[in-house]
Amino acid sequence: MKAETTAKLLERFSRARVLVVGDFLLDEFVLGDISRVSREAPVLILRYANSDFRPGGAANTVANVHALGAQVRPLGFIGEDESGRMLLNCWSSRIDASLVMPQSDLRTTRKVRILAGSFQSFRQQVVRLDYEWPLTLSAGQEETLCGRLTEVMPECDAVILSDYSLGNLSERVRRTAIETARSLGKPLAVDSRDRSELFAGATTLTPNVSELERALDVRLGEDEELLEQTAEACRRRWDLEALLVTRGRLGLSLIHSGGALHIPPYGEGEVADVTGAGDTVVATYTVALAAGADFPQAARLANRAGGLAVCKRGTATISRAELLATFSSPE
Repeated sequence: MKAETTAKLLERFSRARVLVVGDFLLDEFVLGDISRVSREAPVLILRYANSDFRPGGAANTVANVHALGAQVRPLGFIGEDESGRMLLNCWSSRIDASLVMPQSDLRTTRKVRILAGSFQSFRQQVVRLDYEWPLTLSAGQEETLCGRLTEVMPECDAVILSDYSLGNLSERVRRTAIETARSLGKPLAVDSRDRSELFAGATTLTPNVSELERALDVRLGEDEELLEQTAEACRRRWDLEALLVTRGRLGLSLIHSGGALHIPPYGEGEVADVTGAGDTVVATYTVALAAGADFPQAARLANRAGGLAVCKRGTATISRAELLATFSSPE
């Protein structure tokens, strides 16, 4: 992609309107310094320093869409609890969160990552504690969610379904979203942690290679030819226009009707943290599609955004300015 062409595409990001439906959760990073070894057990004692709270899961996807300059509408249920309130406070006040609906009978998932270090080293994640509360939507809550979907989707240019298997994307909600998007001709991208096969009929999916292997019970490794064959079979079976497979240190692979495109990882910086990188990828990919990019253009931008995100610590976002700056050097 040429810098001039990319600059014009990125300018259109501000006019893109994206609806994000999915599982909103809270990421907490507990930071501390290793003080000594415990006398009670052979474990290190971490002296608490501070905590950092950030939007996680679909909430991080929302934050990334917003950081790219697009207009974003998050839609879904959270718990009417402390974690839910903290999550809403993590977002910019410019994000319209009126369709995120706290419910007294639900609880908000919180993922706590403990990062330890010393005065002479960077803090590293040593353990993660998940307060995971999958939602079981009532018939009335499903009705509300589906109703909001059909009301809001005509006002959007693209849709993201961010599925962390926590309940907002029930079968009825999935079908309503996919069928409505298809009837309106809106691109719908799905980022599903472990249930890609349940989103047949979407425009595009963004699984990582491990998720694709689990879904098909196959070992792909670094074999690009086998990946192409497998992904193309999935694309046809799941009735998709494109499949964007994230491959970690091997970059991204895009399988679409025009063929296969393998994109090497962007950047030479040291990977600091992969937390939430998939959210950054699907957000950038979808905003680009909403702004008029084709699948290869959107995939290349998503690859660069993902490369930038993993060089940041914690759940991170990428701005349009950061993306544009990458075009001063080759991919």
